[in-house]
Amino acid sequence: MKKTISILIGSLFLISMSSCLFEEENIFDESAAQRVNTAMEEDFNLLTSASNGWVLNYFPTSDKEGYTLLMNFNKDNTVTIAAKNNLTNNIYNSEVSLFEMIADNGPVLTFNSYNEYLHGFSVPDESHGGSQGKGLEGDYEFIIMETSPDRILLKGKKRGVKMDLRRLPENQDWKEYFTSIEQMNTLLFRTNKPNAIIMTIDDTIRYNLDNGISHIFAMLRTGGDALMDTKQIPFIVTDYGIKFAKPFSSESGKSVQTFKLSDDKNSLVCIDENLNAKIEGIMPMNLYTAMMNLNADMKFIHDSEDMSPSIKEVYDRISVAMADKGRKYYISMSNYKNQGQSLFINTTKGTSQTVGYLSFSIVQNNNSEIAFSFNGFNAQTDRNGKNFYDTYNGIADLVRLLEGTYTISYKGCYLNPSAIHFVSTSDNNKWFNLSVTD
Repeated sequence: MKKTISILIGSLFLISMSSCLFEEENIFDESAAQRVNTAMEEDFNLLTSASNGWVLNYFPTSDKEGYTLLMNFNKDNTVTIAAKNNLTNNIYNSEVSLFEMIADNGPVLTFNSYNEYLHGFSVPDESHGGSQGKGLEGDYEFIIMETSPDRILLKGKKRGVKMDLRRLPENQDWKEYFTSIEQMNTLLFRTNKPNAIIMTIDDTIRYNLDNGISHIFAMLRTGGDALMDTKQIPFIVTDYGIKFAKPFSSESGKSVQTFKLSDDKNSLVCIDENLNAKIEGIMPMNLYTAMMNLNADMKFIHDSEDMSPSIKEVYDRISVAMADKGRKYYISMSNYKNQGQSLFINTTKGTSQTVGYLSFSIVQNNNSEIAFSFNGFNAQTDRNGKNFYDTYNGIADLVRLLEGTYTISYKGCYLNPSAIHFVSTSDNNKWFNLSVTD
């Protein structure tokens, strides 16, 4: 009897197990190959759904600057690619070629006929700015990592650099889009001097960013050793700000990559999720001091938008006096030959150059106020400077006008000021601008 009961219990257990097995759903309704084919079809449809195309933030490698490419994919497997950058001599142009979705452990976007504006990054010679035998080492096949209706994340198949494809608005003109990139670049980076800008993370970790004009920051942690600690950080200028080639990890372990220009255009604010970071210019007083320490010439800008009428009237008289002597000239504030901060006068006549300085004492009252006072003449005074003061109509008056206390600010955004603006604290109608760009 006990044996019979045991057999019955065992039978019921097997029946139960059999029932569970038959109820288990098939997790994979399609084969791996079918799933890849489905994904390729969906990605193809997404690419070709953008009637005005996509913008690609393209990086040949993670240690090179980025380039903007516009792409419009068509159902017949043609793609139009447009570019305007230093590789195209900054001339807008476009070319039609072929693309295809292929399978390689997942969907891969390949550009399978030559297109100058994409494959040029892969040409193994110096014709596109790269090194002989390697070129710029860029990719033209991309693994599709993630998709959404307006964004596709790609990864270069050889170099592994992750890049964004972003859907262009339907009414966005392609040529005007490149113009917007150029305008952003002009706003952020001067053409002839490195920017004095700083990246701050969590309000405490600070990095000096230099050489932004190259689109590869020389990044140095404040207080770090310039030789040992400087990092090269490539980036691309976008229509909204800038984006690093890859996330930059700070000492706190936080990674930053994408920055958007603030509404006041004075800073770049990190828009990566839950990150407190920004890039901004140094204070005007700090820039003024830095340029004096570098013996840089900060030229007076001689036009009605950069000088108050009272100072321009005097400057105009100097121009007439110089012209009467057949001289070209400029006047700047400078630490000429380490003689201290001076009104520096540079004149040329033919191939002959004559320069002189008039010494000033400079007192920094606070972070936004500075006082100028003329030191007068003594045995150490530059003879040419005294001759200019005594001989050329207007120079003595300019010296007298400059004396006093001024508040200083930037002309242009803090990230890329074109000049430092000085306004007298005793007379708002007395002001001038000193150039920081040449």
